[in-house]
Amino acid sequence: MERLNKSEVELLLGQEETAPCVSIYMPTQKGRERAKENSTRFKNLLAKAEEQLTGWSLETSEVNNILEPAKKLIGDSYYWANQSEGLAYFISNGFTRFYRLPLQFEEMSVVRKSFHLKPLFKLLSSDGQFYILALSQKDARLLRGTQSTIEEMDLSSLVEKFEVEFVDEIPDQFLQFHTGAPDAGGVRTAVYFGHGGEIDSIMRERLLKFFRFIDREIQGLLDDHNSPLILACVDYLTPLYKTSSKYPLLFEESIKGNPENISARDLHNEAWKIAKPYFQQKEQSAKNRYHELKGTGKTSNDILEILPAAYHGRISDLFVTPGIQQWGYFDPESEKITLNEEPQYDSEDLIDMAAAKTFTTSGSVYAIDSEQMPDKTPAAAIFRW
Repeated sequence: MERLNKSEVELLLGQEETAPCVSIYMPTQKGRERAKENSTRFKNLLAKAEEQLTGWSLETSEVNNILEPAKKLIGDSYYWANQSEGLAYFISNGFTRFYRLPLQFEEMSVVRKSFHLKPLFKLLSSDGQFYILALSQKDARLLRGTQSTIEEMDLSSLVEKFEVEFVDEIPDQFLQFHTGAPDAGGVRTAVYFGHGGEIDSIMRERLLKFFRFIDREIQGLLDDHNSPLILACVDYLTPLYKTSSKYPLLFEESIKGNPENISARDLHNEAWKIAKPYFQQKEQSAKNRYHELKGTGKTSNDILEILPAAYHGRISDLFVTPGIQQWGYFDPESEKITLNEEPQYDSEDLIDMAAAKTFTTSGSVYAIDSEQMPDKTPAAAIFRW
């Protein structure tokens, strides 16, 4: 289960009835030689979760039933050899979701009434995530990156659709879809179509049709459409693709040159030069707006105000520090909040709850370090009204 988007977050948020909910985060290493290390780390975090579950007054058989699917994964050497930068694993009674993601998580095993989602928000929000679409005469690659990570996405789902639409139209060796992520231990395979020739011999309308196909299909693969998409291709393909594209955040600036033999790391370096100013400006604009509105009743750094506002969809921008928790209880119906100085077995991280609700009501969530917070507090919000 690899796709992480708004629908997945809403699904994770809706599992309170299956509590207790186990959330596991861990950094992972790529390749067969690191598979054992990944598996052992996961096994140790499961042991911590099992220890926490004893506080829920559960029978041993109930604990075993909850964790059984996760324990079965421990011995899957193929799975542990094919990792990204980090793993987020969620399991409760009869429910399992797991995501290999381009983000180095700190080790964490949390058991609560609901899943703990705050570590995900550097990817869930548009803050720091972008895509690269690398196109050449023979190659189509889609990559997902953050400031510090890059990974190739699997385009195997496009092959059959491509055959149906273009079986007689595209010259031989015009395109290969990347159907694996070699950096994660897989094998890159290719599928070729057509009968020979060069790109110059393809009519402009056929190129436009092909680019419209690519644009339509990759949008279904992206986690959200609020993350920038950066093209990497030769100059004469750029205007044709932009004419065909309906992606709302396709950047004007592109990575120039044939990307066919450019590594994912080098593409990442060039793409981050383009994306960095966008993310810095977006976050800074939100901070400036926070300071401008401070004292007008449209901002708050108090979780007692922020959490109810998040549940009513009032928050447009929320700043949180991922490593800081505010433990307590919240009743959405009465909006009563009880704070705890120390976590109780059934208490929740109220900041985590506010971040999740803000995200699902189309607000922007900025997961940033404490020294970058606009009010030097663990949470700060701008209200829509």
